[in-house]
Amino acid sequence: MTMRFLSFLLAVGLCIFFIVQKRFRRWNKAGLILASFILMVVMAWRLLFPLLPPPQPTGTYDVVTEVAFYHYETERSDMATSGDTREIPVRVWRPKDAQAQHHPLFIYSPGSFGAEEANETLFLELASRGYVVMGLNHPYHSYRSTLSDGRKIRVDSVFIKSVMRSQGSKDLPKTLTELRVWSNVRIDDINAVLDQVLDSQSDHHERYIDRRRIVLSGHSLGGSAALAVGRQRPEDVQALVILEAPFASDIIGIDDDRYVFTDEWYPLPVLHIYSDALYARLGEITTYGMNVRLMKSGRPMYVNKHISGVGHFGLTDMSLATPILTYLLDGGLNTRPAPEALLELNGYVLEFLNAYNK
Repeated sequence: MTMRFLSFLLAVGLCIFFIVQKRFRRWNKAGLILASFILMVVMAWRLLFPLLPPPQPTGTYDVVTEVAFYHYETERSDMATSGDTREIPVRVWRPKDAQAQHHPLFIYSPGSFGAEEANETLFLELASRGYVVMGLNHPYHSYRSTLSDGRKIRVDSVFIKSVMRSQGSKDLPKTLTELRVWSNVRIDDINAVLDQVLDSQSDHHERYIDRRRIVLSGHSLGGSAALAVGRQRPEDVQALVILEAPFASDIIGIDDDRYVFTDEWYPLPVLHIYSDALYARLGEITTYGMNVRLMKSGRPMYVNKHISGVGHFGLTDMSLATPILTYLLDGGLNTRPAPEALLELNGYVLEFLNAYNK
C-alpha cells in the first residue's frame, strides 16, 4: 500500500513538473502532460481499488457459483419490480459435487446499499465445507440489481436520504418508524426466499439443501431483518450469524430517551460479531439494548465476538476491494490487513456453526 501511495505521489509530481516546465516544445509538452496524467489516474485507481487477494477456501469441496431469481407478490408498490411482483436476484455458492438433501443452507442479507456478495470470502469458505450459500440482492436497497430480464435497478434515492438522515438522530419515534420500513422490505424478501426453498421441488440448488439445517445471516440492516425472521419462525431456522446489527424488531416501545424491548429471550442460537465501531459503546446506543441484554445473560447460545482493528464496513469484503475507501467510511478504524481480519471472522463463524448447526 505504501509503494502504491508513493507511486501515485510520483505521478502527481511528474504531471505538475511537465505543466510548469517551459523548455519543452508545445506538442512534446502536451504529450508528456497527457502521459503523466494517465499514469496518475492509473495509480489513483490502483491505490483506491487494489483488489487485495482474498483468503483462499480451506474446505475439501470445489465451489460453483450460480444465479437464481425468486418472485413474490408484494403490497409495497414502491418496491415492486414488475406490476405487483417483486423479484429477488440471488447468488448461490455451493459444492460442485453436491448431494441431494445433504447440505446445510446459509442465507445472507447485506447491509444498506450492500451487494449479495458482500462477504464472499466467508461464502466461499462455507461452500468449500459443504454449505449451500444464498446471498440476497434487494432491489431498490442494494446499490445495483440486475433482474432476470436484464433490467438494472439502482438504489432508491429516497432510501439513501432516509438512511443518511437517521444517522445519529435523537428523534427516536421517527428513527424507529424508518427502521421498521426498511427492515420490513428485507423481512419480506427473506421470508419469500425461505418459503420457496422449503416448498421447492426444483432440480436446481434447492434440491441439495438439508431443510433441517438452515442458518440466517446478515450485516447491519440485513442482520436486523434476519433476526426478525428468526424470531418469527424459529421452527424453520437452526441458528443465526449476525455482523453488527440491532434486534430492531424486538423494540416494543419508547420510554423517554430509550427504546423498550420485549422481555422474551431470543429463541435461537446467535453468533454476533462486532467491530471497533460499536463494541465499546453498545451500552450507550439505545438501539442495541437487546444486544447488551443477551451479552450480559451468560447464556452460551448467545455468542459474542469482537474483531479489533476494523470498523463496521471492515467486517465485509469491501475492505479487500477498496481498503482506502473502507478506511475513510469507517473513520480510520481499519488498521489491520483485510485478509487477516476476514480470516478471524471466518474462524468464529466456523466454530459457531460446528457447535450449533450440526
